[in-house]
Formats: sequence, structure tokens, C-alpha cells
Amino acid sequence: MPLKGFKSLCNKYASQIVSQDKGNPQYHKGINSANTYVTHYKIDGIVIKTGSRCDYLLMNEEKRIAYLIELKGSDLVRAAGQLEATEKFLGQELSDYELQFRIIANKCKTQEIHSSAYRKYQIRWKGRLIQKTGFIEENI
Repeated sequence: MPLKGFKSLCNKYASQIVSQDKGNPQYHKGINSANTYVTHYKIDGIVIKTGSRCDYLLMNEEKRIAYLIELKGSDLVRAAGQLEATEKFLGQELSDYELQFRIIANKCKTQEIHSSAYRKYQIRWKGRLIQKTGFIEENI
């Protein structure tokens, strides 16, 4: 179900949905090849105005999958914390969805990817967390 009180950034059956902040090269592209009903929201500063939060939420309404998307310079632990805070804040609205977590960084340090602080998110969100540098393009 679309977020109450907020308008989706994309058309109902959009074939491609891009999450990208102005002036930053990193992006997430959701490819809706099945032509399913999708919604897309800017979370940071629009849906959640204060506190820690991720950048975007992309939802496949028919498959009941929600993608929490964070576009980040390089701080993976902070990015994962923002995803986690958004998950908690929107918990009620997202309770019927399978949550997927996406971090698209500008650059990543190997020691940070293997840090114990980031590793806890990798373990907890096993199979649901994808982190890449530059961009992620995926079928949603």
C-alpha cells in the first residue's frame, strides 16, 4: 500500500525508476520489466524530516517488496544505520513487505566492509543487503 499522505515520484507502472540525488553520480535503478504497480518516495527530508533516515524507498506493490535505498559518499556503517532507522520509523507501513536494503557508495574502504560494525548488518540482513560502488541496476 502506498505511503499515506505522500505522492509517489513515479508513474504507477513505470518501466524504470531511478533514485539519484542532484549533483551526485551514484544511483539505483529499479527495472520494472513485469510492468507491475510500483511506488517511489524521497524519504530524506520529505517523509522523515528529522533524525537518521535513508534517501529513497521503492516499493513493488504487487510483489510486496520494499527497497530502502541509501546513496552515500563512503561511510558504510552510517549508511546501514540510516537504513535501520528508516526501517524502524516506517515499521508499521512496511510490515507487509519483504524488505531489501541497498547502499550505493561513491567509494568504499576494504577495512570498513570487513569491520565488525558493518558485519553485523551483513549478518542480520543476509541475502537482503546489497552494497556497491557507483550504481545498482536490478529487476524489481
